[in-house]
Amino acid sequence: MFKKISFMFVLLFIWSDFVWSGAENDTISIYDEDDLLELSIEDAGKYHGDICPCLIVGFRATQLTISQLWGNEIPKREDFKIISALPSQGSQDAFEFITRVKTRKDFELKLLEGTSIADLLLKNWTFTFIRKSTGEQISIWLKKDVFPESPKKFFKLRRKARFDESATSEDKEAFKLAKQEFKKRLMKLPLDKLFGFEKSDG
Repeated sequence: MFKKISFMFVLLFIWSDFVWSGAENDTISIYDEDDLLELSIEDAGKYHGDICPCLIVGFRATQLTISQLWGNEIPKREDFKIISALPSQGSQDAFEFITRVKTRKDFELKLLEGTSIADLLLKNWTFTFIRKSTGEQISIWLKKDVFPESPKKFFKLRRKARFDESATSEDKEAFKLAKQEFKKRLMKLPLDKLFGFEKSDG
């Protein structure tokens, strides 16, 4: 009995490390006017209803932006403008929860020609963040190695499982497993392994 309980604690410890240890910092510090907020990815997940891959990407891309454009400063919500090529509610909810860009109309979706929520490409996972007070900006893109096997195969499987009425249970299970692996990588990998980026003065 003791061995069984000990084994369960070991599993719980491993699972806890698996979920959270990848991020350099689990929270984002940001000012809402004079109020200092500490926002976690769990908080963002509650706002969206799920900690999905798109939400994780939006949250962690914002972390990278703050480190690059603000350094040791704590940003203000109203100082963000975001342009995204990803038509997913998860990423948009992450941006809105952290910065309120959609409420302020400082969010723009620039959908790539020939793409949609059903038909995604790797280039859809591209975001431009602008620090309005200085004009500095950073373009961030998700690296292709983050996807299980290849982005093309992942998107094909996603389209089949989610948007094709002829999808089989095997198709749906295959995508479920691929999505779990994708999510694990998004949570575990450090920011420099997840994203490429380029900064400019605007």
